[in-house]
Amino acid sequence: MKTALGNYLDKNKSNKSKIARKIGLSEDRLNALSNEDTAILYADEFYKILFLSNYYAGVPLKEFDNSITQIFPNRKKGILVDKFSHLSPTAQLFLVHTQPKSDVESAIGMPRNKISKFATDDKKRATASEFINFCDGMNLDILEKFEKLFGKIQI
Repeated sequence: MKTALGNYLDKNKSNKSKIARKIGLSEDRLNALSNEDTAILYADEFYKILFLSNYYAGVPLKEFDNSITQIFPNRKKGILVDKFSHLSPTAQLFLVHTQPKSDVESAIGMPRNKISKFATDDKKRATASEFINFCDGMNLDILEKFEKLFGKIQI
């Protein structure tokens, strides 16, 4: 059964072997991400796959966020910041950036204590949904965050 990513790649008529080669991913891995619901899609992989799929399909960069919505349709933007919108700008500044990790994890559907694990294990990776949910929750520009953390993709 196709995953949401697999359906998107098919819709774009993406050449999966070309994308896999370009980003250094095995074709088996990309096929698993496209067809197996149990395959864990990591943020760094997702960014590269989506970026190249869109590039080769002629989807403009300004549509990157809309492309994410086609794969992850139930996005909750602002859930980590909107709860402070009734407060003063100063209170918003401090409260948005000092939320307890457990509150953030719960709000974005991340397993308990995973944020702490990122700090103690540099091999620990965020899933695509965790990355997207956090960026959405904080009202961050997702493409900008992908580029900052994983680098701009050179074609």
